[in-house]
Formats: sequence, C-alpha cells, structure tokens
Amino acid sequence: MDSNYDQEAFHGKSISLENLLLVLQGTKSTNLSRELNNQSPEKKRRLTIDQVNLLEKSFEEENKLEPERKLELAKKLGLPQRQVAVWFQNRKARCKIQRIERDYHILKACYDSLLAKHELVISENEKLKSNVLTLTEMLLPATNQTQRNFQDKLNTKGDDETMSSSTAFIPLVNDDYHTNIDESFGLWVWPSNLK
Repeated sequence: MDSNYDQEAFHGKSISLENLLLVLQGTKSTNLSRELNNQSPEKKRRLTIDQVNLLEKSFEEENKLEPERKLELAKKLGLPQRQVAVWFQNRKARCKIQRIERDYHILKACYDSLLAKHELVISENEKLKSNVLTLTEMLLPATNQTQRNFQDKLNTKGDDETMSSSTAFIPLVNDDYHTNIDESFGLWVWPSNLK
C-alpha cells in the first residue's frame, strides 16, 4: 500500500492506515464511524451533589419524564439528555426495588406473627385436649362410685319402700344402664328408660 493513503481523504474525512486496517478486521468499527463523522464520543459525566439534588427533587414531583421536561432538565443541569433519561430509569428501578423490599419485610413480619399465633393455638389446643382427657378419667370412677353408693343406700332401705320424687330421676347402676361420655363435648348421655 502507498504511504500517501494514510493521509488520503475518505469521503472527505482523513483516517489513518492503522484505523482502516482495524475497520477491515472488524475490531474498530465504532471508532471509525466517529472519525468519519468527526464526532467525539460523549463521555458520561459524574453528577455533582447539586445536580443529584435537582434530579431527586424533579423525580419527587413527577417520576415520568416527558421529552420537553428531559430537554429542560438537561439544559438546566448541563448534561446530555440521554444521561438524564438513564438517571430517571435507574431511579425508577431503585424505587421499585425499595418498594418490593419494604413489602417483603411487612409480609414476612405478618407471616411470622401469624405463624407464632398458630403454633400457640395448637399448643393450647393440645393442653386442653389433655386436660379434658384427664378430667374425664377422673370423673368416671367418681361417678361410678357415687352411683354404687346410691344403689347401696336404696338396697339397705328395703324393697318395700318407695323412692321419693327427688331420687326417682337418679340413674342406677344395673345391667341395662351404660354410662357414656361424649368426649368431644363432655356431656353425659342418660338412659331414656329407668327401671
């Protein structure tokens, strides 16, 4: 290749031979297009505290960025419009993440509270079942003994004495009588016929 080609104009723009070779190899296409268009790449500038404060204030007022507003903010801040738009997108994403995290913590606290209450109710239910069973076991022998005592008293009075009306409704222990306790409600089931 001719060394004069280094300085030769390419579509009215001059490029170096090294850049042309890189473009042909496919490794420097973006830089060549900038050279050909005589554009310098826009560098993303770091935002100052004042710029961030103004963007935050603007975001609090309205988080939707209209084109006119974007142009106005870019001029006011001395930033490219694209950087303002990207800042708003990033800020919206941060807000969404913060809202999700806040909602997660609220839901987790509610879940933990309900789980603790559920476990407490189950524990109390087991204690109550145990108490009912214990009381039922204690009540049955005492009831049977009381019935035997009544039977003994009635037997000692004699067969020809009649029962008073107050004792007529007291069930007596005999072969036809079955004491029964409904365990779910703790109610006595009395026989319908007394002999």
